[in-house]
Amino acid sequence: MKITYTGRHVDLSRAQSQKLTEQFEKVGRLLDNGKGDAEAHVVLSHERYSHNVEVTVPYHNHELVGQGSDADLFVAIHAAVEKLEKQALRVREKFREGKRVSLKDAAPEEIDIEESVESSPEGSK
Repeated sequence: MKITYTGRHVDLSRAQSQKLTEQFEKVGRLLDNGKGDAEAHVVLSHERYSHNVEVTVPYHNHELVGQGSDADLFVAIHAAVEKLEKQALRVREKFREGKRVSLKDAAPEEIDIEESVESSPEGSK
C-alpha cells in the first residue's frame, strides 16, 4: 500500500512514519486484491489541543474516508484507520454479495408479459 502523508503544522519522524505504515498493513491487505496498487492519502493537522487525521483511499469508484480526532496523534490515527477498515469491509461485502445477472437471464421477463396479454379477457375482443 502506498501511503502519502501531508502534515499541517505536524511533522513526522522516520520512526513514527514506520509505525504508521505497520498500522496500514491490514487495510492494505483488504484493499489491494493481491496487486499491491492501493493508495492512501493521510492528512495530519493540529489545532490547539487536538490532532485531526483524515485518511482517504480510492477503491473501485468509491472514496473511503476515515477521520479521527484526539489529543494524542497516534490515538487519532488509530481511530481513523479503524473507521477506514470498517468501511473497506462493508464495501467488499456489498461487492461480493451483490446480485449480478447476465443479459441472457434477463430476457425471459419479456416473454411473460406477452403471454399474460394473450390470456387476458381484454385481448380476446
